[in-house]
Amino acid sequence: MEFSFRAFAEDSPGEVWQQEFSSRWPAYRDWFMRFGERERPTYLESIRALKRHMPQIMPVYEQMVDLAGGGDRAARFLAQYSPPPLFRGCSQAVYIEDEAVLVRNYDYSPYVFDGLIMRSRFDQRTVVAMIDCMSGVLDGINSDGLAVSMSFGGRQEFGTGFGIPLVLRYLLEYAGDVAEACELLEHVPVHGAYNVMLLDRDANFETIAIAADQPPLKLGTKVSTNHQPGSSWPIYEEKVSTHLRYQHLDTITAARQLSAHQFSHQFQQPPLYNSQFGRGFGTLYSAAFYPQSGSCEYLWPDHSWRFDFDKFDERNVSINFIDPAGYPAKSETYGEIYTAKPLPVLNY
Repeated sequence: MEFSFRAFAEDSPGEVWQQEFSSRWPAYRDWFMRFGERERPTYLESIRALKRHMPQIMPVYEQMVDLAGGGDRAARFLAQYSPPPLFRGCSQAVYIEDEAVLVRNYDYSPYVFDGLIMRSRFDQRTVVAMIDCMSGVLDGINSDGLAVSMSFGGRQEFGTGFGIPLVLRYLLEYAGDVAEACELLEHVPVHGAYNVMLLDRDANFETIAIAADQPPLKLGTKVSTNHQPGSSWPIYEEKVSTHLRYQHLDTITAARQLSAHQFSHQFQQPPLYNSQFGRGFGTLYSAAFYPQSGSCEYLWPDHSWRFDFDKFDERNVSINFIDPAGYPAKSETYGEIYTAKPLPVLNY
């Protein structure tokens, strides 16, 4: 399966962002409303939550809503308040040797992935990030040298709170280092379980386990995959090999025998790299963030793409995702990697 990644730069959401939103909105709308109108918070509830917990982000949020046409459903979707649940994979680690680096794999289905890298300056900081749900990000780095990423935390329970992509965007926009990011996380409710990994220019790092209706828990670890203290979902844990990946990463991180660059390329090898693209668990990209040099690199088995804040290559790159087992019909792929039975919540 050939997939096209796109990198673009807009200081604030503009014509390019609007074009990308318009092309994706029908699929996002179907996903966001898949359980019915009443299952999603109202526009008023969403706005109140944003103003209470992330008021600084309101101006750019309102700008996005205008570009999206100002409709009620688009406004609720972009607020990312209590969206439908999503179960992602992912491995991530901080490694500090010749230089500090935060590396992550994003393991998911190419059928439901945007592949958009954006350089922006919404407020006080420039941000380079892989965007998600158009208003949020999956990972990224800001011009103060704070890098962030996340992995799903391995809990079936979801509650009331924000989707993790908008929370990560908030951290990149309004935190300059790990301490400030941890402080912001204390005050933002999330709707699901995630492990948030942070690294800053002074090589400070933290991994924080967050979950619905629970206070954030600082783990202090350099590695996280798809479980956290107190999580228990054996079927999921086995199918995504979360403990195997954790142990592998923990071993090579503790050995300290690699350079930062060599360490980042370990994510392109098994057991960290996965090729079950047709079943929703393929490594769509690896990302390496280098806060001390203010740069990042996106990696695939036969290609790499490096960015910094001054040299940002606006173009498309085509990547061929090869699944040795082949690709089943699209309607059969969602959720099978996560539970014994298909989970339609993964289909958007």
